[in-house]
Amino acid sequence: MLKHKTSKFIIFLTLLAIISSHVSASSKGQLKQQELTQLRQDISSLKNSLKEQQREKSLLEKEVQQAEQTIADNARQLFSTQQQIKVLNTSLKELNKKLSQNNKELVTQQQLLSGQLQASYAIGRQEYVKLLLNQQNPATISRIMTYYDYFNEARSQQITEVNTLLHKINNDKQQISLTTQTLQDKQYQLNREKQSLQEKQIERNKLVATLNQEIISKDKQLANLLKDKKNLTRLINKLKKALDDIPSLPTEKPFAKQRGKLFWPAKGRVKNLFDHWRSVGKVKWQGNIIKAKEGAPVHAISNGRIAYSDWLRGYGLITIIDHGDGYMSLYGHNQTLLKEVGDWVENNEIIATVGSSGGIKSVGLYFEIRHNGKPSNPSRWCKKKRH
Repeated sequence: MLKHKTSKFIIFLTLLAIISSHVSASSKGQLKQQELTQLRQDISSLKNSLKEQQREKSLLEKEVQQAEQTIADNARQLFSTQQQIKVLNTSLKELNKKLSQNNKELVTQQQLLSGQLQASYAIGRQEYVKLLLNQQNPATISRIMTYYDYFNEARSQQITEVNTLLHKINNDKQQISLTTQTLQDKQYQLNREKQSLQEKQIERNKLVATLNQEIISKDKQLANLLKDKKNLTRLINKLKKALDDIPSLPTEKPFAKQRGKLFWPAKGRVKNLFDHWRSVGKVKWQGNIIKAKEGAPVHAISNGRIAYSDWLRGYGLITIIDHGDGYMSLYGHNQTLLKEVGDWVENNEIIATVGSSGGIKSVGLYFEIRHNGKPSNPSRWCKKKRH
């Protein structure tokens, strides 16, 4: 009796432990969602604060920002269409390969069936009639009749195989026709989006040219550079403070241990500008420029969380990734941004496309790495070129 009660008590404790673990897991899940919501609220508040600080922007600067954000929307749609076309092309390639294989198999099956029909005609009926007329041993007749049954069954199966393959080939052709039509529609859409993007880019370039005429004096350029630098430093410090309370997800390798082993975020020629004097006044570069093609993909250099993804004066459309342990990577002057605040990204994942936002003349990706808010030479971290 005691054993029975003890057993029940153990079962009760086990069930209680399982229920507790589920409740705990559920609470953790809710906490993560709450943390994400809180993070997005903090970043939103930070964005509003930055907008307040940048109210002194001229009407022309605001027009440039608006034009660049419109371009970003168009470019994001263009990128999505390009990805869809890639998927459709892959699908079409696989369908054509499958159709080719099925056609080859059909030829083989037809040849086998043809051979069986010829054999049946040559020996089938003649042997069967001879067997009956010659009145051979019943056991022999039975054995040969069984052979003919197998032969006919195999032929019937071959006919079924051929019909099945014909059905598959017909389905393949229908799928190819449908995919080809969808691909043509997407290509037409892509061309329209490209044209729209080019038109918006021309409008934006005119605005930038006019803006550059406004800030032609060295003093004004220096003042803007210092202001932009100060804004970025303030943003990063506030981001760090907002992220300190959010626990990081475990990563395969701490960011600090990846020094010298990372790929550059975009394919192109790297201009090693870090710590060099800029052309205007006593301001040093805090990162490098990668001269890449407009619209080229920008990749995350390592796993992390998107800490910031928006337009910032002097840097245009910028994404900042938090890699944990105080490390952040910055990607500026993008054409469009593909990730939102709070998104977790994997190493090598596409996060943006290369552009010239922020009112700059030439296309290129501005790239920084920071530790506890201080700039670190990107060339010491990234050694591998993208191909």
